[in-house]
Amino acid sequence: MKKKGIVFFIVGLLAIGVLSGFVYGDEEKTLANNIISNEKVEENLQSKDQKSNYKDMLKIMRKNGYKDVAKALEKKNYEVVDDFMNNLTDEDYEKMTQIMKESGYEHMASMMETMDKDQMIEMHNSMGGAEACHGNDENTSSMMNSF
Repeated sequence: MKKKGIVFFIVGLLAIGVLSGFVYGDEEKTLANNIISNEKVEENLQSKDQKSNYKDMLKIMRKNGYKDVAKALEKKNYEVVDDFMNNLTDEDYEKMTQIMKESGYEHMASMMETMDKDQMIEMHNSMGGAEACHGNDENTSSMMNSF
């Protein structure tokens, strides 16, 4: 009788162990799925924020006398934008920095104040120009959308 009791006890422990393994494995899978799901939600929210920021920047540009450049960005005419950037005057650069400050983009203005106009132009061009900085489709990385 003792042997039967020990066998039942061992079988019971094994059954509990197997069931626990399934439950734990399922919890891990659920956790992984939740993490992936949360990441997708965050990506969608960031994408919406980036589009909102992009539209806000275009609006600010129009409001402050840069209608042609805003129009070129909307039409993805990056040559016009690169030409504008490469021919910035010191006054234009200072004006743009001030506009950023007044429009709620202090972090962008602070970054712009760490360099002069020529350094900004060099950085803009070294990153791939307007298309690399402002492109907003699947084929381009849009650095400016993060501002």
